[in-house]
Amino acid sequence: FLIDRDDLERLHHLMSGLGYLRFAQTTNVTHYRHPDGQWGSVDVIHAFRKAAQEMLARAKPYPVFGRALTIRVADPEDVIGLKVQAIANNPDRRLQEEADIERLMALYRGRLDWTRIQEYYDLFEMGQEAKRLRERFGHAQ
Repeated sequence: FLIDRDDLERLHHLMSGLGYLRFAQTTNVTHYRHPDGQWGSVDVIHAFRKAAQEMLARAKPYPVFGRALTIRVADPEDVIGLKVQAIANNPDRRLQEEADIERLMALYRGRLDWTRIQEYYDLFEMGQEAKRLRERFGHAQ
């Protein structure tokens, strides 16, 4: 999840109310775990840098639970950017993150903003990988 840094305290109150424990927090991320493993864990990225704030601004409303609630959902390019960041932060996650990225690229193919994707890869010094993926997925089918 991506959340504006100004909303972290509200998020913590919500997560605590659901039984989650804050496992770790840094300037950039907060990790929550639930004592009941079936509830899983939640990683939250703090949006305070320009790129993350722009991701939040681009997020689009999406109705859930029979339209009872609306959540904001990041563009596929921005989800890819977050996954590139995850690879840069923890190379052990590379296989899973790359599989997720390739799935998104296969789903959205010719509709992706490849310039934005290239910028994310360049930011983390993986520009050649973006070029390879564009060659593979950058055309409509």
